[in-house]
Amino acid sequence: MTGYHAGAVATAFLALMVIPDWRIMFVVGGVAGFALVPFLWFKLPETLPAVIPLPAPGKAPKETVPAVEERASFKDLGRKPYPLVAAGVAVASFMGLLLVYGLNTWLPQLMSSAGYTLSAGLSLLLVLNVGAVAGLVVAGILADKHGTKKIVLLWFALSAIFLAALSVKIQNELLLNAAVFVTGVFVFSSQVLVYAWVSQLFPARLRGTALGFAAGVGRLGAILGPAVTGTLVAAGIAYPWGFYVFAAAAVLAVAALVLVPQAVTAAAGKRTAVGPS
Repeated sequence: MTGYHAGAVATAFLALMVIPDWRIMFVVGGVAGFALVPFLWFKLPETLPAVIPLPAPGKAPKETVPAVEERASFKDLGRKPYPLVAAGVAVASFMGLLLVYGLNTWLPQLMSSAGYTLSAGLSLLLVLNVGAVAGLVVAGILADKHGTKKIVLLWFALSAIFLAALSVKIQNELLLNAAVFVTGVFVFSSQVLVYAWVSQLFPARLRGTALGFAAGVGRLGAILGPAVTGTLVAAGIAYPWGFYVFAAAAVLAVAALVLVPQAVTAAAGKRTAVGPS
C-alpha cells in the first residue's frame, strides 16, 4: 500500500513543477497507466500456485489432496459471529477512506483557507504522503509484533488528535511540516490496518468477500470525504471545520472498532467469537 502514497508524493512534485498548467497532470497520469499495461499483462500471474508443504527430513513426500471448501457468499457475512465484525470494519473503512480522500483532495485548499500560499499547501500534501509511506512501514511492523487491533485503535486515536491539532494555525514552518508529517504517519496507515485486520478476522473462504465488503463501503466514504470538505470550502468555513470533521471521523472509527472482537474463529458446524480485549 506504500505505492499509493509514493505516487501521491510524485504527483505533488509534478504539480509544483507544472503550476499553473494543470492539464499536464492528466496527460502524465494517462500515459503512466498505459505504460503499466504490458508489465501487468506479462509479469503478474493469474493466481498464485498452491503451497505444498515440504516433507520432513528422511521421509518421502505424501500425496496431497486439495481441500474442497464451501463456496462463500455475501450472505455468510450475515451469519453469527460475523455481522458485528463486518459492520465494525465497514464503518472504520468508511471513515478511513473519508480521511484519505478528503485530505489528499483538499489539503492544499484547506491550508490556503488558513492563510498559507497554494505552493505551501502543495508542499504540505507532499509531506503528508511522505509521512504516509513511513507510517505504513512502521504500522505493519508494530501490528505484526503487538496485534493489529491494538495498533489500529491507537493509530485512529492519534489521527484524531493530530487532525484536531492542525485546526490551530502554526506559524513556524518547520513545526508545521513536522505536524503534517506525523498526521500522515497515522491517518493513512490506519485505513490500511483495517484491511490487514479483516484478512485476519475472517477465514480464508470468506476473506475476499469480507475485504470486498469493507472496501466497497469504504469507497462511499471516499466519495463523501471530498464532497463534504468541498461543501465546507464553498461555504468559507473549511478552516478550521474541515479538520474538526476529519478528527470526528477518526473518533467514530475508534468507536466502531472497539466493538469488533479481537479474533473470530469458526469451528466445523459452529462459529464462535472471542470478545473484545
